[in-house]
Amino acid sequence: MKEKLRAVYDSVDKKFFEQFEFHMRETNLRKLTAYLYKPKDASSLAVTRILFGIAMLFDIPDERGGAALNARWGDPSTCHFPLLPFIQPMPMPQMAAVYAALWLGALGIALGYKFRFSSITFTACFWYLLLVEKSYWNNHSYLFGLVGFLLTFTQANCYWSIDAYLNASVFSPTVPYWNYFILKYQFFILYFMAGVKKGTAEWLTGYSVQNLSEHWVFNPFKLFLSVSQTDYLIVHWFVFAFDLTVAGWMMWSRSRHVAMIFCALFHLMNSRLFRIGMFPWVCLATMPLFYPFDWPKLMFIYMKDSYTKSKAIFCKYKFMFLNNKTVQVKDNKDILKEGNTKQMENNVEDKFEQDSSKEAVDDTKEMKEGNTNKEKLNKMDSIEPTKVDTTNKDLIERKRIFTCSLIGIYVFLQGFLPFSHFITKGYNNWTNGLYGYSWDMMVHTWDMDSVVVKVVDNEKNIEFFVDPYHLTPNERWSRHGDMVHQYARCIKDHIMKESRKRQWNDAGNYLSENISIYIDVWASLNGRFTQRMFDPKVDLLNVSWSPFSSVSYLMPLLDEGLIWREHLLSVRETVHSWNNNSDVVFLAEFPGYEYEKYVPEELKNVTLTVLEGLVVYEPEALPNRISKSFQLRTGNRMELSSGIFHKIINFGETPAYYMYTFYNSTAVNFSLSTPVPKLPLAMELKRRFNNMTKFANDIIKSLIQLLFNVSKCFVYQCEN
Repeated sequence: MKEKLRAVYDSVDKKFFEQFEFHMRETNLRKLTAYLYKPKDASSLAVTRILFGIAMLFDIPDERGGAALNARWGDPSTCHFPLLPFIQPMPMPQMAAVYAALWLGALGIALGYKFRFSSITFTACFWYLLLVEKSYWNNHSYLFGLVGFLLTFTQANCYWSIDAYLNASVFSPTVPYWNYFILKYQFFILYFMAGVKKGTAEWLTGYSVQNLSEHWVFNPFKLFLSVSQTDYLIVHWFVFAFDLTVAGWMMWSRSRHVAMIFCALFHLMNSRLFRIGMFPWVCLATMPLFYPFDWPKLMFIYMKDSYTKSKAIFCKYKFMFLNNKTVQVKDNKDILKEGNTKQMENNVEDKFEQDSSKEAVDDTKEMKEGNTNKEKLNKMDSIEPTKVDTTNKDLIERKRIFTCSLIGIYVFLQGFLPFSHFITKGYNNWTNGLYGYSWDMMVHTWDMDSVVVKVVDNEKNIEFFVDPYHLTPNERWSRHGDMVHQYARCIKDHIMKESRKRQWNDAGNYLSENISIYIDVWASLNGRFTQRMFDPKVDLLNVSWSPFSSVSYLMPLLDEGLIWREHLLSVRETVHSWNNNSDVVFLAEFPGYEYEKYVPEELKNVTLTVLEGLVVYEPEALPNRISKSFQLRTGNRMELSSGIFHKIINFGETPAYYMYTFYNSTAVNFSLSTPVPKLPLAMELKRRFNNMTKFANDIIKSLIQLLFNVSKCFVYQCEN
């Protein structure tokens, strides 16, 4: 056994030495620093910088909301959800200036102009927009912010950039290896953590994403698999294995080309399946980071060589064609002239061959010069100068060690943050943490049923309801306890402001300061029963929230209902088979709670069926109708009237499970819809350029308004 372990260790140590040029037992901070500072060709990093900057130019008008500035930031009464309370959104003209700086920063990154200032500007503005509105958080937005942050510290502008063109001191054919390492590590984390997060029972049993394979991109798999088999084997198991291992396959030279094909197809499929902005295209743009560092130069040399050879062949055959034509016209000429013509042909061939050889020699010379530069830099790192100030050398080495220490801290944080939810308990709900930094992409599927916001004036005994989406930028806030807490306070501030206006205009028609706000959210996670998320009996204005404490008003996820999953799928298939407009909703209720629901008039044949538990059905009391309650037990069913409210009260000691089946009479009008094109690339490009145009117009108008306001204030101060 010892011999086998020794052989394994020697084999690993050999591979380790091939990569790092020192043995594992010799590992220390200085050797790792020397390894991370080895010079590598800068061309691949330059291409990554250019493509990332271009992608961000299109991302800002779309996913950052640049084409909808007024809708997102123009209304001062809109409830925003900042991550940190001291970071607040600015008024609209100032927000437009932030977007303008963000776009110009992305342009500077793409062009490599004033790169350090441009990348700092882009990163600062990007993170400000993320922190000021966490309801827009997602994994790829977080990724873009990290890549912008990392590029700030690299030498990505030393090659193929305006900075390098204008300033010779900036130009360098090589960069330290850590410039590549930190970016490759970030995308390794993206893929690997996405696979780790999918290694749950919810994902591996096929419940996280259902019916996704009905999309046309899975048609090749459905030639030999059913829809359910494609969902289970391809969407869940293959994607789990793919995310977990694809970064490793791309780093291994033997499997790199095949892995790149699979990875490219994966991102292209995602671009058709989901509305995730520029995320697939950024991943496609950064995949070449896993190729050799000088791949752009090799590609250009290959293209130039192919063009030269093609040009030579074309000119050769063109000359032969013209020469044959001349010979046919002058076939009675002297044989000597024919010999001269052949000699001329040979001379031309020799000329083209010399030109081709000359260009090939020039290309070889360029490669040799690049290799010579690399060798010189390697020698500079390996050979100690005899006449260099020892103090200066020690200072440079300390700076390098400090830089590598910071890289190590960053590596640790990126590996730790996805599992840090035991610290930030206040952001945990049915799922852990904010949807952003955990890399749990597509792990959870939400089905929102209803959101009810009730306001109660405790002094005047007034009760009314608020539209939950009237003052919010989106609906994501309703699934997070921290944002629900923020929303309740925002609603109170808005109501009090409106009430004070009424107090001045109409005496008596206003609310007191003693109000309570209750929020009842019903949702389904990964195909479970629809249930309430937050306790509707808790006044959110009188409850505390802390990022380091569990959410006290969060209702637990009813895992007891998991045994019903197969039965729910069977019932849903049966109900959907009745006709195209029949549907079913499954609900679960906690003991001692009641569910109040209005049945719209367009729903017909509404039937309530109790799957398990003891509930009481109470219809709304109408003027000309006697109200009567009905007790229902497991297996009981009851037909409900449309157009009225009713309550379902759980009188049992355990959770109750029941379902509504119904027929939507208005859905018939929408059964025949216009077919959606499978590859609307022209439409998408048109939309993106239209958004870019609208974004530019809004920015120009807002900046003019901002300048006018500043000049107006300046004139006012001068007059005073």
